[in-house]
Amino acid sequence: MTETKEIIQQWQYPGGIPPKLLEDKAFENAKKAGITSLQSYVTWAEIEKEPDKIDFSYYDNLVEKLKRHNLKWVPFFILGPGYATPDWFKKSDQSLFAQCLEHKKESKIQSIWSPFLPKWVDRFLRILSEHYQDKSILESICLGIGGNWGESLFPAWGDFYENFHTHLGWWCADKYALESFREYTLKKYGSLDKINNTWKTNFLKAEEINFPKLKYSFSFERRVSKLIPNFFKPALKSIYSLIKNPPKKENSNFTGQEQWLDFINWYTVSMTNWAEFWMGSARKYFPNNEIYLVTGGNGNPMLGADFSAQTKMAAKYNGGIRITNQTNNYAYSFALTRLVSSASRFYGSYFTTEEGGVNSPESITMRVFDTLTSGARGFYCKNIIGTGKDLCSKKFFPLGKPTKGAEILKKNLHFLSMSETLIVEAAVFFPKTSIDLGPLILDSLYNQCAKLRQKLNFDLLDENMIKDSALEHYKFFAIIEGGPLSGEITAKIEEWINKGGIFISQKYLKLFLKNNNRPEKIGQGHILPYSSPKNNYLNFIKDAIFNPKKIYPWQGVSQDLEGGEGIFTAQLGDKIICYNANNYQIIKKVGSRPIKIEANSISVV
Repeated sequence: MTETKEIIQQWQYPGGIPPKLLEDKAFENAKKAGITSLQSYVTWAEIEKEPDKIDFSYYDNLVEKLKRHNLKWVPFFILGPGYATPDWFKKSDQSLFAQCLEHKKESKIQSIWSPFLPKWVDRFLRILSEHYQDKSILESICLGIGGNWGESLFPAWGDFYENFHTHLGWWCADKYALESFREYTLKKYGSLDKINNTWKTNFLKAEEINFPKLKYSFSFERRVSKLIPNFFKPALKSIYSLIKNPPKKENSNFTGQEQWLDFINWYTVSMTNWAEFWMGSARKYFPNNEIYLVTGGNGNPMLGADFSAQTKMAAKYNGGIRITNQTNNYAYSFALTRLVSSASRFYGSYFTTEEGGVNSPESITMRVFDTLTSGARGFYCKNIIGTGKDLCSKKFFPLGKPTKGAEILKKNLHFLSMSETLIVEAAVFFPKTSIDLGPLILDSLYNQCAKLRQKLNFDLLDENMIKDSALEHYKFFAIIEGGPLSGEITAKIEEWINKGGIFISQKYLKLFLKNNNRPEKIGQGHILPYSSPKNNYLNFIKDAIFNPKKIYPWQGVSQDLEGGEGIFTAQLGDKIICYNANNYQIIKKVGSRPIKIEANSISVV
């Protein structure tokens, strides 16, 4: 049975819903375009403007209209961001705003370490569940647990309404955060002596345990924030040149880095734990609905989102991930979302994608291709049906009217009926530890992944997934950025090679090889070193995986899956599907008929 893909259109932001979006014609236009559900921001601030006075009238009219038109609803339940938390609560003694280490200043966003907030989150979700007892109206629910907009992130740039202290940084200066860090480190090491020995510190008592000196921060980000559009960019274009203390050259081990890595791990684990509390509470009140944790960003540890850890956690509750960082560029969108895609398929979770701002109408074709070839359950858009002035981009779309994107969606909807299993034989390393030590590496990693995607399809694996034996699902594994490799990761890679894996790398081969200058067989597998000019390394990876000249002792991937400039391919069962970013065209190949790839077109011969 073919799984129906979820096509979600944003419909209702904070504030009053325009009357034209409650007219029958608007809903009819949505259905005709192929949209399956409409999304609302459902905030605590909106339903409880005064304590204990609950009012759902803002949303009920929309829900009744959706039922009448046989459309589904995706409410985005948000509590924590400044715009989503009632003023009366923010003024109460139970409000605890996140505070940055850089300036010791508060935001208007609630701290995830607040001991007061969990009971309010549980109450919020219970009230929502009780009011919407007919849960058949729900296609899914999304959880907005923190950050500026609702994602499972720490504060960064922008907000819907308020102008308050916010920037990309370390938001853990409140006393409860420090208490959590001390508890975490004492639990990990068991004693103060072991902490001091490992960190090379001299704390005399537990109360002296403190955060490490910041290796990198954005303490003068606010000076340049006026140059950046005032909305959160999930892609978070790097301004790492502003980092005062760039990381030193990578070492082959973690000596001297333990305190910093423990800090980062605690910071991201804290966010994952907060997300788990939300996910567990939501599952309690919505036992049979799809539940998505909304996350985003680019993997910068300051944002706090460990994508594979969040995905693994969501899978425990039969939950999923909404990843919010897609752009108009397919290759870069692929790079930003592929770790969530890979982790979802590995851990048995599910996910949908979201555009970061408002993408072009032409990008709808790319979103369809991406949904099919990533394993996503669907995608969210803001520009299929017009909703007026978009709060993020400030662009205006005629209310309730189909846009050019609606026509493009209808043209490509038939592709979404494909239900074959995605087949990916190659994976690339996502070096989380290297990123934690210095996020300068992210730009290079994503740029190279985007370029490699034009040559072949692949997944991303980080240390979490490798430890959980994800390598066993792949024939090829390449490192294009990052290191060092821990002993545990090295052992996992070597075990995989011995079973038949083919490992391609420029670095750290001395951990495996006797001779760094030639391929070497280990057990049933091979190590393929690369020492030529760095700018040809991606082609080297491609040639090793496709093996077109049969120079390597292994069966390569079918050359029908080789891409080209702006041409992207993927395998679904026995079918090959191609996307041409040059003219926004999707082609499906079945059987032995070859695909002809030219400069600006693709066709089945």
